[in-house]
Amino acid sequence: MIKEAGISIYLFLFKLFFAFFSLFPLKNKTVFLSSFGDNAYFLAKELAQSENHQIIFINQTRCKIDFSTIPTKNKKIYAFETLNILDTFLSIYHLATSKYVFVDNYAGVLSVIRFRKQVKCVQLWHAAGAIKKFGWSDPETGARSERAKYRFQQVYDRFQYIPVGSQQMADIFAESFHVDQSHFIYTGVPQTDFYFDASAKSRGLARVKHTYPVIEGKKVVLYAPTFRKDALHKMDLHLNVAEVIEKLGEDYVLLIRLHPSVQESAQLPDHPRVLLASGYPHISELLIASDILITDYSSIPVEFSLLRKKMIFFTYDSEDYGRTQGLWAENSLYFPGPIAKTTDQVIGHILDPEIDYEKIDRFKDHWNTYSTGQSTGQLIQAIYAETDL
Repeated sequence: MIKEAGISIYLFLFKLFFAFFSLFPLKNKTVFLSSFGDNAYFLAKELAQSENHQIIFINQTRCKIDFSTIPTKNKKIYAFETLNILDTFLSIYHLATSKYVFVDNYAGVLSVIRFRKQVKCVQLWHAAGAIKKFGWSDPETGARSERAKYRFQQVYDRFQYIPVGSQQMADIFAESFHVDQSHFIYTGVPQTDFYFDASAKSRGLARVKHTYPVIEGKKVVLYAPTFRKDALHKMDLHLNVAEVIEKLGEDYVLLIRLHPSVQESAQLPDHPRVLLASGYPHISELLIASDILITDYSSIPVEFSLLRKKMIFFTYDSEDYGRTQGLWAENSLYFPGPIAKTTDQVIGHILDPEIDYEKIDRFKDHWNTYSTGQSTGQLIQAIYAETDL
């Protein structure tokens, strides 16, 4: 009750400031409100080619992308919903005066504002696919207060356009956001363009090796578990990292990357071949550098499948997770690799050289139907078609 009251007060103040700034004229500029930032990064790099178009980055705390590297002087970067009150204040101004607004997650502030009819609001979702449920499909949404439920739908109703890489993802969004098919544009997902660009992949691999030189000449195993609702502040890894690194031997390095929502992990063994990579900004570059991916209910395999490498799914808590978070399905179109329930099973699958490429390719084509290397350009053409960038 206290939390809900605090949210209501904040949103009321946000609404007042937004209404005031809406008295200012709209400008031909783009705002990216980012929790993750990967898709925004690819889109902004392309938009930066126009010197006359201003780009505004409004970053929430969890966003790790360094947008200062975007090659344009016509940009501004703000910390949103932090103790930096001035940045938040200026963020509201830009949200109220921009013709183009991209968000990549649920953004509660959208529930209390009304964009002018000339504005295009795009849900540039942070994942190319979905294994776990969200929005109205989340099993716990039904238990929320009526006020919260109303707020959720108000946010979803702001999304005029939702780019997707597959019909499967469009169907999931339709159910999760309660929106119809007219909202979807089948341009593919911008961040997947990276996997079709040989030069970008080469530079990305070089950056990872520079950051983690110990991986040179080793087989790299990336463990990237998704979040659990009861472990957002601190996550205890159920994978016995010490046992994994001991049994795999000197040829292997283990990279561990937590979901951006998780603030810290439990104590990891102090070992030169165990590296915490949660702070590395681009998951795509870590995937390029990895030989094997271990994950669970994350959407990362949708991108990793484009590399046609081995995936192992460590789903030790699938029953509990399915009850609290919800899973869309548990078949090969969601888990295109061996499933393990124990650390010993994970190790066994790592050492097993067999890879089911047919299963990976079926999964890849199912989720990446429209993500074929041109997604960024196609999305820009769809959204900015009538604009002189």
